Amino acid sequence: MNEEIYDLRTALSLLNSSDEEIEIVERELSPVREIPSHYAAHGAGVPNAGNLKHGSPVIYSNVKGHSMPVLMGLFNSRAACAKMLGMDCEGVGKELSEYVVEGFQPVMVENPPCQENVITRDIDITDILPVLTYTKDNAGPYITTGIVYASDPETGEEDITIHRLCVQGKDTLTAYLIQGRHIEIFYRKAAAMGKPLPITINIGVDPAIMLASTFSYPVTPLGFNELNIAGAVRKEGVRVSKAVTNEAKCIAYSEIVLEGYIMPQEMHENANCPEGHSLPEFLGYIGKAQKSLPVVKVTAVTYRNNPIYQTIVGPGAELSHICGIATEASIYKCVKDSVTSKVLNCCCSHCGGGKLTAFLQFRKDSEIDDAKTRQAGIAAFTAFHELKHVYLVDEDVNILDERDVLWAMTTRFQGTHSMISIPNLNCHVLDPSQSPEFSRDNSVRGTTYKTVFDCTVPFNMKNQFRRVDYGW
Repeated sequence: MNEEIYDLRTALSLLNSSDEEIEIVERELSPVREIPSHYAAHGAGVPNAGNLKHGSPVIYSNVKGHSMPVLMGLFNSRAACAKMLGMDCEGVGKELSEYVVEGFQPVMVENPPCQENVITRDIDITDILPVLTYTKDNAGPYITTGIVYASDPETGEEDITIHRLCVQGKDTLTAYLIQGRHIEIFYRKAAAMGKPLPITINIGVDPAIMLASTFSYPVTPLGFNELNIAGAVRKEGVRVSKAVTNEAKCIAYSEIVLEGYIMPQEMHENANCPEGHSLPEFLGYIGKAQKSLPVVKVTAVTYRNNPIYQTIVGPGAELSHICGIATEASIYKCVKDSVTSKVLNCCCSHCGGGKLTAFLQFRKDSEIDDAKTRQAGIAAFTAFHELKHVYLVDEDVNILDERDVLWAMTTRFQGTHSMISIPNLNCHVLDPSQSPEFSRDNSVRGTTYKTVFDCTVPFNMKNQFRRVDYGW
């Protein structure tokens, strides 16, 4: 097995031995609002409205009512994300795109560490786990970093995806399955058969698995198991095992695993207040509770000795990195393969939660590259359907610094001809501006005007836009 990183613990060990500080908070804090409030103030980052700086990872070692520590902020730094993948910070998404392959299938093992402790009777999720309640408006406690692992009930093909899970009772959750995601397709197939879908929910995994789980179609089509990506990064298949109480598989080195079934029945996300809220969404707004979500019945909770409960604060740099690095890889791969090799890099900004906004960097060598660059901007929407805004910049612009991108937009963009807008396209339902109420051009919620902002210099004018060079 790769001895560098193969689980959450070896990732933490790597960061501890490097320049990445991990803070330990020893004073008692409650999982009900106190821990999320502390981390937001510590430095959750944009689009969180609290402290906009990117704080270090924090382990809360004294959680009220629990012996299990809580970890937040592991992915808060792009440098830490790259380090845990063994990649370059600036081009981590670009480099990750090379690992979207199917040659590293999961490997079955027996006696997995995640089953060192097994609970199958008298399950009470919030008694066993320090699941966080984020704000006073929350529908309830939420599991936010649970990787759902399931198989297609027709074909047996496997998939992993992160879904938000609200605790509705001692052994009951609701799962927000966005339409078209692969686990949602599996669920619909099982429901049509009148059967529950066996799943495991894996918490606290190798960071490569976490980041791989956020890839989506078309780069990873239905039938592609994203565990292959994590396996390719580590150069060996991810270790998986049989669940204890159902037919699903679990990730062997998870800190915690919940086993159960997505039932062919649904309920309101906020059962206590049907017109109420859910939790803080990835774009920085408090979400509206969904009227009907699938019910998950938990049949077992298993965990390692001395487990670590990993979670996120909601909107902020951490979630933007978790979502954005895979999005960067998807966009870069699609543009390079289908439009132009002159694309140099891609960065998905925190202002779009890692999903809605992308900066694409190009090198122009001839006049035709003016057209190819714009075509690449449009192609990016195909690579990732939830993308809303694309900013095209030249090679002399630092796409990791939004200030430099805005400088390029200020000095290299004209609203009369530097913009391409396409109306009424499918995007993301959690952007509150994507609704008919906000704009008559949006036919239904989740549709929007997608826009390319061309902030590049025309090839024939490059000499007129030379940045100051202070070199000798």
